[in-house]
Amino acid sequence: MNEQKDTASEARAQMPIEIISNGDIKRVALPPSWNLVEKDDERLLDKPRRKRADVRLHDVASFTDYIKRHGSLADSTLWCQANYEGGKVEFIAILNDHGEVHTAAAWRDHIAKFAPEYAEEWKRWNAAHKQLFTQPEFAAFIEENIKDIVGGTTDGLPTGGEMLEMALSFEANQDFRFKSAIRLQSGGIQMSFTQTDDSQTLAKMKMFERFAIGIPVFWNGDAYRIEARLRYRVREGKLTFWYELIRQDKTLEAATKTIIQLIKDNSGTPLFFGDPF
Repeated sequence: MNEQKDTASEARAQMPIEIISNGDIKRVALPPSWNLVEKDDERLLDKPRRKRADVRLHDVASFTDYIKRHGSLADSTLWCQANYEGGKVEFIAILNDHGEVHTAAAWRDHIAKFAPEYAEEWKRWNAAHKQLFTQPEFAAFIEENIKDIVGGTTDGLPTGGEMLEMALSFEANQDFRFKSAIRLQSGGIQMSFTQTDDSQTLAKMKMFERFAIGIPVFWNGDAYRIEARLRYRVREGKLTFWYELIRQDKTLEAATKTIIQLIKDNSGTPLFFGDPF
């Protein structure tokens, strides 16, 4: 009999003891060497208990349509993470965010993301920003992207045709050695070259210090005007060229503001600037 009592007492000693409960949270004392195992059979249900997702959309329309389909004005928030100098823009929608009432907490795990795709023209000109070109490389780049160059008599900047003519002159004179550069009243620079085997042969050309391009920032978006400085360097009689886009971060900011307004107008959801996580 005593052995049976001892066995029963030992069994009771090995039973978990609930110390305190607070709503859905239970604190249980477990015997030594026991493992706490959690098992969730939600996957066996006909449908999940709540919505969860982490999706990435490819355009503004799809992004706002998804927000309207799954979100609500009371429980959804929009976030914009923008680094204009670094060239990064992304939007994040949290469909089950904490509500306006301070006690209305939510799981914040139904997420939709959208990063606007950059236009091919924007990617090309930004990739070559401050990149060094030899004369033939510079001529080829200008010829390939001539349609992006804008200018005219009203602003004093070169047209695409004038830039191409200049670039081809550079290419035609690539075997010449640089001799001098004279600043013109028009704002450009006249350069003189001489062939290494004939110092009396001079080739003169006009180089513009500035030019402008008109390109879209985002795919299928509006075009924006960006000015650029044309630079050159002379080493051992050879010329190297590059250009510097002037404050392209401001152009990216302006294009992003257009997208922000579209998203706000079409979704009706409050938008914040910052990191939501």
